[in-house]
Amino acid sequence: MNLMFIAGEASGDSHAAAVIRHLPARVKTFGAGGSKMQAAGMELLLDLTEHAVVGLVEVLKNYRKFKRIFDQLVTEAERRRPAAVVLVDFPGFNLRFAAQMKKRGIKVIYYISPQLWAWHASRAQQIERDVDVMLTIFPFEKDWYARNAPGLKVEFVGHPMAEERRQESEVRSQKTVLLLPGSRVKEVEKLWPVLSRVVDGMPELEFVAAAADERTASMMRHPRVKVEVGTARDWMRRAALAITASGTATMECAFAGCPMVVVYKVNWLTYLIGRAVVKVNWLAMPNVIAGKAIVPEFIQHAATPEAVTQAVRELAKDTGLQQRELQKVVASLGGGGCSARAAELICRAATSAT
Repeated sequence: MNLMFIAGEASGDSHAAAVIRHLPARVKTFGAGGSKMQAAGMELLLDLTEHAVVGLVEVLKNYRKFKRIFDQLVTEAERRRPAAVVLVDFPGFNLRFAAQMKKRGIKVIYYISPQLWAWHASRAQQIERDVDVMLTIFPFEKDWYARNAPGLKVEFVGHPMAEERRQESEVRSQKTVLLLPGSRVKEVEKLWPVLSRVVDGMPELEFVAAAADERTASMMRHPRVKVEVGTARDWMRRAALAITASGTATMECAFAGCPMVVVYKVNWLTYLIGRAVVKVNWLAMPNVIAGKAIVPEFIQHAATPEAVTQAVRELAKDTGLQQRELQKVVASLGGGGCSARAAELICRAATSAT
């Protein structure tokens, strides 16, 4: 049996790779993603993670490139006729791809739901029409779809981070702050100037910046910041706290029990459009799950060095309260086995009658 996978970002590459490793040997996989999916055994047609961008404006600037990639992958799906296409997050691309697969009679399984409950509830009907099975990683999403897309088959599989073997946190260095300015070049371009000034204003602390790759690492220059590649999760267990971009890193910090302050900046047009459509009160996922602001957020114009510095000082005085709230968030997401459950459900859906 052939399955086609599409993941467009580093986190999706990692989560999809874990699922691919749990598929039976008889299942062959191909598609677009990243190096982790390839290492897990998928035939990588192209590295889509290399082209990841954030924000509407950035997507529009790269429209021709994404259109070319999109058409190439549709053609490949038509040629190979997989038993199903497994789409992993990456909604701007994957929801359009789902529609094209539906037209061609190819089954669509979506793993890690787009956060429609936050910004675009009207898309629920589109997903109900174009997706055969939705596999969610947050428990409240199943109830949300039951209200907004009652005809869609939805399964909660648990959160992929919950299945990883968690090492006990090391003794935290009370003088070390972890900087996580994002995995994309544009994120680092926006956030690093702010973080650099935070470092300038806190000479009594030590700072470590964890970069996703060498390219973003080269952008993180400051005489008092040690920059490392690929050690983010290690430092999440060792640092006193983190200053992190909104995104996957906030949940990684939550699972590591690392207190955090969240900052985020995007293109101003992207931000204004986002304000008009976003339906939740917070951007950081731990806050969304908790239903309250357990993690300080500084978004766009609020993300000033002075405000972030003050928040870091306040958090450093007492990290225990936030850590206890983060433990509650993690506990709500279930135990391990997410990827194995997802793999089993994908195989079942791919072989069942439509």
